[in-house]
Order: sequence, then C-alpha cells, then structure tokens
Amino acid sequence: MAPVIDKLARLSVVLTGLALAASGALRAEDGAAFFEKRVRPLLAQQCYACHSQAGNVAMGGLKLDSREGLLAGGGRGPALTPGKPAESLLLTAIRHVDEKLQMPPTGKLPDADIATLAEWVEMGAPWGTASAQAEPASQTWWSFVPPSEPTIPSVKNQQWVRSPIDAFVLAKLEEKGLQPAPPADKRTLIRRATFDLIGLPPTPKEIHDFLADDSPQAFARVIDRLLASPRYGERWGRHWLDVARYADSNGLDENLVYKNAFRYRDYVIAAFNKDKPFDRFLHEQLAGDLLPPSDDLETMYERWTATGFLSLGAKMLAEDDPVKMQMDIVDEQLDTTARAFMGLTMGCARCHDHKFDPIPTADYYAMAGIFKSSKTMENFNVVARWHEYVLAPEDDRRRLAEHEQRIEDKGKAIGKISKAENHRLVTAAWEKTGDYLLAADAVLRERTIELEPLGMNAAVRRDAGSFDEGNVRREVNKGETNVPEKTEGPFFAEYAVEVPAAGDYQLDFLNQETGKGTADLHINGVKMAEGAEAVANRAASPDAGGWTVAGVFALEAGKNTIRLEHAARFPYFEAFGLTPSPLPAGKGPRTPLQIARQYDVKPGFLEQWVERLNRSKGAPASVLFAWHAFNAGESLAGWASPAAQAFGEWPVASREELAARYQTLFSRAAAEWRTIHPEAAVDFTKNERYKDAAEDPGLPDAGLEVYRKLLYEKFGPFRPPSDARQYYPEQARAQIKQLEQERKDLEASTPEYPRAMGVREGTEISDIPIHVRGSHWTLGDVTPRRFLTAIAGDAQPPLPEAESGRLQLARWMTRPDHPLTSRVIANRFWRWHFGRGIVSSTDNFGRLGQKPVNQPLLDWLALRFVEDGWSMKAMHRRIMLSSAYQMSSRYDERAAEIDPENDLLWRMRRQRLDAEPMRDAIVSFSDDLDLEMGGSIMTFKDRQYVANTAAKGAIDYNRNLRTVYLPVVRSSMYDVLRAFDFADPSVANGDRNATVVAPQALFMMNGQVVLEHSRRMAENLLARGDLDDAGRVRYAFERVLSRLPDANELDRAQTFVAEVDRALADRVDDAAERKAQAWQSFCKALIGSNEFLYVN
Repeated sequence: MAPVIDKLARLSVVLTGLALAASGALRAEDGAAFFEKRVRPLLAQQCYACHSQAGNVAMGGLKLDSREGLLAGGGRGPALTPGKPAESLLLTAIRHVDEKLQMPPTGKLPDADIATLAEWVEMGAPWGTASAQAEPASQTWWSFVPPSEPTIPSVKNQQWVRSPIDAFVLAKLEEKGLQPAPPADKRTLIRRATFDLIGLPPTPKEIHDFLADDSPQAFARVIDRLLASPRYGERWGRHWLDVARYADSNGLDENLVYKNAFRYRDYVIAAFNKDKPFDRFLHEQLAGDLLPPSDDLETMYERWTATGFLSLGAKMLAEDDPVKMQMDIVDEQLDTTARAFMGLTMGCARCHDHKFDPIPTADYYAMAGIFKSSKTMENFNVVARWHEYVLAPEDDRRRLAEHEQRIEDKGKAIGKISKAENHRLVTAAWEKTGDYLLAADAVLRERTIELEPLGMNAAVRRDAGSFDEGNVRREVNKGETNVPEKTEGPFFAEYAVEVPAAGDYQLDFLNQETGKGTADLHINGVKMAEGAEAVANRAASPDAGGWTVAGVFALEAGKNTIRLEHAARFPYFEAFGLTPSPLPAGKGPRTPLQIARQYDVKPGFLEQWVERLNRSKGAPASVLFAWHAFNAGESLAGWASPAAQAFGEWPVASREELAARYQTLFSRAAAEWRTIHPEAAVDFTKNERYKDAAEDPGLPDAGLEVYRKLLYEKFGPFRPPSDARQYYPEQARAQIKQLEQERKDLEASTPEYPRAMGVREGTEISDIPIHVRGSHWTLGDVTPRRFLTAIAGDAQPPLPEAESGRLQLARWMTRPDHPLTSRVIANRFWRWHFGRGIVSSTDNFGRLGQKPVNQPLLDWLALRFVEDGWSMKAMHRRIMLSSAYQMSSRYDERAAEIDPENDLLWRMRRQRLDAEPMRDAIVSFSDDLDLEMGGSIMTFKDRQYVANTAAKGAIDYNRNLRTVYLPVVRSSMYDVLRAFDFADPSVANGDRNATVVAPQALFMMNGQVVLEHSRRMAENLLARGDLDDAGRVRYAFERVLSRLPDANELDRAQTFVAEVDRALADRVDDAAERKAQAWQSFCKALIGSNEFLYVN
C-alpha cells in the first residue's frame, strides 16, 4: 500500500502545483486585462501628454507609459511600489494629500479613478501585453495636429446655407434639434457691419442707400465699401494692438515715454488697410530687419518699424542685475510671441517644464536663445535704454552714430572720474564707521525730542515774499514755480531778522512744501539743514494752523540772516516765525547737518546710516544688534548672527567704546577682503565687486564675513550717496562740469531724424543654457536654438551660427502645415466678429484653454485663410456674407434651455461697444470727429518720465481724434478707456471683457465727452432749419440708433423736450439757452440708452 500512497501523494502535489500555476496564470491574465481596460486609458488620458516616452515629454524626468518608467520614477524617486499603494508616490500625488505634489495639475481625479489606480497598485501593478506606446504629444491635444480638410456636412435646411460656414454651424444646431434665428433686418445689419468693420455708426445716407439697394449684392457692396475705408484699419488695427500689448509708455518701475511707439501703431493700421497678407505681417513683426533688402527706403523703414512688436513690452528698466533684466525682456518677448501667433503660454516653462502643454524647459530656452541673440536694448544700465531705429539714409545714420558716440564718450569720461572718486569716498568712509554709528545714533535720539509748532504766536514773523535779498518771485500761488524764467541758479531768498536776546529760537514754517528738492537752510552764513523740511516726527497738530517745525537754532542778539537756497528750484511756503525755544538752553534738537558737522562725517552717508541703523532695530540677525542691545541695556543672548562670533567681550562701557569695537571689526573685514581681491573696485554691482571671481566667495571667517558684507550691501549705508559729487575734490568737480557742458553742447547739436522702436540682430549670436528654476545663477545644459519639438519634432536642421533665428522662426510659424498659426488668427477674426471665438480662450490653445465648439469649422476657416494668401479682407468677406453672421439676435426660450451660452450660435450675440467705437461714435454725433490719421499728440520727450495722465503738463485727451490715436499710458489709463474695459496694455489680449459697473453709468450721464458732444449735437439739430421738432427727433434716432422712432417714441420724445424746457424756466431766462439744454437732455438720453451701447 505504501508505494500506492506515495504515488497518490506525488500526484496530489503535481495536481496542486498545476492548479496553483493555472490560478497564477489566470490572475496574471486578469491583471493584464484590468490594466488594459481600466488603467492604461486613464494614464493615457490624464498623464501621457506630460509624462511619456513616445510623446517625447518627460516632465520632472518621469515617464508613465512603461512599467520600467514607473518603477524608475523621476526626480522624487520611484512613482510606485507594487503591492503598496500607501507607499507609492503616484497615489500620493493623485490623492492631493501633499500640497507640493498634486497631479494632475488641472484638478483632482474623480474618486472612482483614484480607487482604480489604488486597486491596480495593490494587485502588484501588472502591465498589459499591448505595446506600451503613448501617442506623440502632437496627437494628444487637438491643437497640435495640423488641420485637415473637413467634410462639409449635409444639413436639412439647405436654403439657409450660403457658404460652408453655414453648413458647419447648422449641422451642430440640427444635432441638438435647433434652428438658427431669422435674418436681421437691413437697418440692424448695416449698423452691425459698420460698427464691426470701421468702429463707427452708419450715417443716415449710408442707411438709406442700403435700404434702397434691392440687389442680392447689396450687403456685399456695403462690406466692400467699408473694407476700402481708411477707418477699417483704425478699427481692426486696434484689435491687433490689444494682442501686441501696445502702449506709449513703459509702465512698471520706470514709466518712461515711448515717444516713437506710435509708428508701430500707424504701421499696423496701414497693414490692415492695405490688406497686407498675414504671413508677411507676421514676418515683418518678428524679423522685418532680416527680410531681403529693398531699394525702397520707405519699405525698409516700414519693416524696421514692424519689429516694434518685440520692443513694446513693459520692462523693469531699473533692474540692477543686467542679466536678469535681459532674460526678463526675452521672457516677455517669447511669451507674447507665442500667445499672439500660436495661442500658447510659454512663460511658465522658464522655471520648469510646462505643467499642461508639451513644452519642456529645454524648448523654452531653445527659443529664448533666438530672442537673446537679438538686440532690443542699447544697454542694461539703471535706467536701461531701449534700441530705436533711425529712419534715415545710411550716410545720415553713420554721421549720427559718430555724433552720438562722441556724446557717449563724454558720459564714459564722466563715469570714469565719478567711479574713481566714489571709490575714494567709500574707502575713506569705511575708516570712520564708528563715527557714522555715533552720528546716526545721535540723529535717531534727537528725533525723540517732541516739539509743537509755535508759529501762531511767533515773536518774529516774516511773510515769504518779504525777503530782503533774493532772485525768486515775491508773489506766487501754491503749485506754481517761484523761479523766474531765464534766471540761473542758485535760487535764494534772504531775510534779515532781529531778535532781542541771544539764545535758542524755534523756527516754524507756514504751509511749507515738503519732499525732496526743497531748499537748504543757512543761518548767519552757516548751512544748518539740507532741505528746509519739517523735522521728522513733528508734523503739525490739527490746531497748528498749517505750521510745522523746522528746528531749534542758536541766534545772536540783534540782526541775524536766514537764507533759503536751492540750485534748481524753490519751495513754496507762506511765512516763517521765530520764537524763543521752550527747551533748556542747548537742548533743542540738532539737525542731521549739525550732527554731521560735529562728528566730521559726510551728510549723504549719514542719511543712509540713519536709515540702516533704524531699520535694524528688533532684528536679531542684524550685524548691528549689539548697538541696539547697548541702548536697551540688554545682553547679547538673542544675537542670531555669525557677527557675534567675532564681536568679543560684553558689556562695553560706553557708546564710544562700542563704536571703536565696530570700527575695528569693519576695518579688519575690509583689510582681509582687499588681501583676497586687491583689484576689486568699490562698486555696488556684483560684476565689478568680484571681477576676478565667478561668484562672491566670502571671507574664510564666517563671523568677519558678516561685517564685510555690510560694506557692500546693495542698499546699505556705504553706497555712494546721491549728493556724492559735492564731496569730490575741486579739480574733479571742474573736470566733470566741463565734460557735462561739452556733452550738453553735443546733445544740442544732434541732428533730428524720425525714429522707431524696434529690434535688430544682436552682436552676440549664441545658444543659451537652461536656467535651473529660472535663475541665471544656476545654469544647466546648453540648448541649441530651435523650435517647439512637439510641433517641429526632434530632427530639426540647426539654425545658422551667425543668425539669431528670428527669420527662420517667422517662416516656420507660417508653414502651411503648422497646426496653430492659421487657426489662432482665424479664431481671432471669428471672436472679433461674433463676440466669442470658436475656441473661447482666444489666447490659449493649450490644455488650460477651451476646446473648439466646432473644430471642423475652425479648420475649414484656417485652411481657406492660407488658401486665400493669408488675406485678412477675404476672411472678413467669407464670414460676413454667411447666413450665420447675418442672423438676428432674437431670443428663443427653447434654444436657450438647450444651449444657454449660445455656443452653437443659434442667434447672433448682442455685443457691447468697446470703449473706442463708443467714444468715437459720440464724438461723431456732433460732427466734430477729426479724421486725421497717424502721428502722436504726446508732448513729452522720448524716455521722459510720465507719472500719470492727471498731472500738470500731462496728456490732453480732450481731443476729437479717433480714440486709437490717443496715447496709452501704462499704469495711468485714460479714464474713459479704463471704465469701459480697455485691454491691459502690458499683456497680449485678444478677448476683452465687457463688464457692467457703476462708473460706466456715471460716464454716460455726466462724462465730459457725453456732455460736450450731446450739447454740440443739440445745437446742430436746432440749426437745421429744414427740420421741425418731429424731424429733429427722427434724425437724432437715426443718427444714434440707426433706426426711426415709432409713433409712441416720437410723441414721448417731443413731450420730454417740452417738459425739460418748462422745468428750466425758473433757472434759465434765455429761451434759446433753455431750448438748447432741453435738446441736449434728449440727445444725452439717446446716447445713454442700452440700444446705443449694444449692437444687435
């Protein structure tokens, strides 16, 4: 029996093994099926666009389209641990439990999808048998696939179809059981088309001509007439100027005037009027200077001007890191170019791979190299200067360049002297650190002495205009200049005053102008204060009557002289008063100048030391912590700075001993630094500081290094003060004065030529390395200049070594097979005609944008656009001659329930007028619209600072030019534009908002434009002797609303005018004036109506 039993046992083992093997195979097969059916589609949809081998995108180094890629992981380590969901980074990321690791970035997955992935990892993360290939990035999002010829759909309502556009629109409507709105009536249609194409209302004659034309070509003739009008370019050029972030000033930190930006604006308007093919329009804006040369100078000037597109952006002109400034400008150019022409946001790829679109950081820097190899700026100084073309023949440009070089040489010579003298000043100041600390401490302690103005009861009072000697005006209103014309400084007013006894006297000023640039105070020939301002922390109390304290000063018995002086201007004040000081003798607060004189330190450096010492209060990491600890009678226990290591014994006996201790430490730090860097200049830019070192290496002694750093602190106490020149030796000052006069004479004799902002090839053509996390201090691999690999692929021919690549970039963007450019501009045209794009996110065709509501229609338009030679006017005709464009705006309740946002276009959208056509229309109603084209009304000089549009001497917007010709000042927009949703001129924007806010209603009721032109319109109506009151109402209705009033409106309008006339009888005696005001009220009511503001 035993052998039998053994055999049965062996058989049992075999059968069990077979069963287990079969079970394992079954589970493996189930795992593979689970992966293929439920996991791979989820990964493909949510992850492969940014993390796949086949898609050529591995953001963060992570690839999710193979099991090996998941196990290898990315920068954070393996993405999963098979069998352990809780330990798998993939699950941590999708569960959004870690704020710093949340995927996908577009939002958390549904719970069911998270559960699927958790179950898969729990199973051991089985992989499928199918080829683990992700779709290429260009195939995972619709916009990266080139448009293909769509099939024109069949529709039931063939009679409605005038063009393929209608077939595409109607097919979508019929899918939902919807029908398009009926056609618009002819009055509505001509008003829509006229505002649409030229930004103005149709005239009554134009309306009547269209109504009288019964031919099938009547509307086509209207379109052709409008497209031929110069007004067309002014309206549609303005659309493009939104995209090009056009402005007449820089904005940001230094809002300097772009005096010549208007030439780019005029170029754009002319391009639309001439129907410049859009591909050439693009080429000229990105690389007009690189196109084949033309014998026609005007053509060359036009091309140079076109490159202003790249130069118009806002820039941080006072950025003191020149490399960062340059890269910021490159970033702005690259992001604007990508948004404007390709509908892509590239800016975020500066610091990391794009989180949503297949744009790795390497692609960003590959394209950034193209723009960095171009010249946008003349220099990257503080404040930097942008490049401008001189629009003149070559010989004239050469002579001008030589002349400007002589001017520049004078500036360099001045800079060389100043640099050497600043070096001398700063190193000398280092040796007096202890004195500066004592002086700064004294200033801060003097500020604590409280004084109240005594000017109301002054013992001696003098009015400002009663000076005994002086060269300023005696009578002047506040806000006016006291300085006479053709008078050279210094400007001064000197007063002889008598006091009965020697002693300390408090000096108060009445209604004194404050701020930088006020006058210096001299008493008996000694300068007591630089800038006769109110003493810090002693502002006038509410009952002081406008008096403020200037300080307490020792005067002699009898006659004393008080002199106020300034080199270039003079402060406003009404009077000053002298009163015996209420404080004990000698206890009055001294001015910083008096204290500087006591400690033999420079007032300019002292001012900076006061600010630095005050700022370090309560800062345990500050190198000056010990100073404040001494003043407070505390220990150094809380000193959280390496400076404590080198400080030595504590406590010290006196401030003087403490100052000497600091002096020793700063001197040691300076001496050791000069030993390491004997040639280092005392310059507060990193490049000069460490000429012989790639970076700041620091001193070996960490404690002493903290003291050394204060010597070079960027905004620290030892930077050369603004008034440094007054401390130079007489010889140096004389040399600088002579050089400045020579430079001034050269500048005065500079020949004047037209100029245009623009970009040209740089002198250094090179590829640039990846800037890790966007910082130019941490560089990665060099990336060859090329185009987006998601579109152009990896096998791109290298760009020429001696060329930036701008021209090649422009030509690549306009290739017929480029998936984005033609779509983006076609969609912009659709949006500007219909109020919303087929892709509603007009500036973003990436994953964060919206998908097209009708992609076949968009692709058809894009293909026809290229087929028509990129003709913009042909695109208008195609769109406007469609039934879709000519629909009415009639509301349909059933359609609104099915498609509440009108995405399918079952009716024409009702659109609020943009700011420009609204204002232009109002001005046109009074027949005052000035149709002069081009030029600039900016009165500022090029690169002059423009604070705001309300300041004295600011821009006068009360002009009757078309709004497109009014200046756009960044940071201070014309109030009409600001109220009515003008696009932010600092960023590309092809989709303006249309808000409804209170300031709009206030403008329509009381705005200067409305008041002025409604009055002029009323006067014109009353001057029409051929019209009775009913005729005037009809004419006004047709002029403003493009229709005639019905009988009820006609009656109510005449009643309204009559009632207003009667209501004014008690206030206005003149009958003609009453009538004019009554008709003005009627015109205002029409202009303020929704029917005027909205286009059906």
